Amino acid sequence: MSTTRSSSSTRRETVGGLLVGLSALLFGVVVLLGKFVRRHGLSVEAMLSIRFGLAALLLAAALVVLRRPLFAEPGERVGLALLALLGYAVEATFFFTALGHGTVAAVTLLFFTYPVLVTLGTWAIGRVAPARQTLLSLACALVGSVIVVGTGAGLQIETLGVVLALSSAITFSCYLVGADAVLRRTNALTSAMWVSAGASIGLFLYAGAIGHWRLPAGSNEWFLLLGMGAASAAAFVCLMEGIQRIGAVRTAIVSALEPLAAATLAWLFLGEVVTWGIAIGGTLILVAAVTASLARSATPQEQQIP
Repeated sequence: MSTTRSSSSTRRETVGGLLVGLSALLFGVVVLLGKFVRRHGLSVEAMLSIRFGLAALLLAAALVVLRRPLFAEPGERVGLALLALLGYAVEATFFFTALGHGTVAAVTLLFFTYPVLVTLGTWAIGRVAPARQTLLSLACALVGSVIVVGTGAGLQIETLGVVLALSSAITFSCYLVGADAVLRRTNALTSAMWVSAGASIGLFLYAGAIGHWRLPAGSNEWFLLLGMGAASAAAFVCLMEGIQRIGAVRTAIVSALEPLAAATLAWLFLGEVVTWGIAIGGTLILVAAVTASLARSATPQEQQIP
């Protein structure tokens, strides 16, 4: 019986790791499409608001077709609403505002300190310390991310950019830890719809407040934004399901595949050069992803069963 239970747990964790890896790839697709959208002159805030709004609509349609609940389970609704309004919307605002005060490499490097912050956060709220294998994968992910994002452009950044980038990392870390604590019975599809809708509303209000809101001007922009919305919807589902299977710490580690995915897609579709740094850093990130997905967790919170 114990052998069967162990085998089932292993399969569950492996699938969770694969789902989080797929979400990282899909978020890389979003970054690629976003670069094309920005060439049309749409503001970052409007672009993200429409992206999340389309994702929410697609997820809601999927919930109706699959006859799954549109609302989160009682007792989890307030928490999910707060995660939606104060999680992705705020994190994205911090991140993209930081890009105006530093290079992409510098901002991304600072943002990818969030796996460390997630680990510290889980310790701070009284959970058992991660296993040695998890800490090893954390170190590989961080080193790999540093190499991937730090071997391209320079690392110039203003003080305000540092504050904003770290604020983005802190916000995203709180989001992951919060989702790990809140998601007990609400299915991943419903959770993803709530997060998408909340992020869209938050960014819409922010864009309107600073005068950056406008609708896409033509079919090309709408097509790209629809692609961003679809990729975002799928990524959210994979991420939420992954969190429920492998927990916040390992989700943060495996999610470090995102810079590798973005770099590979940029090489394929934008003609950007793949440097030795991307190759070496990408290898470390892949090692971290595999190690994290195979690691064992000792706490019930990190092994939530829907």
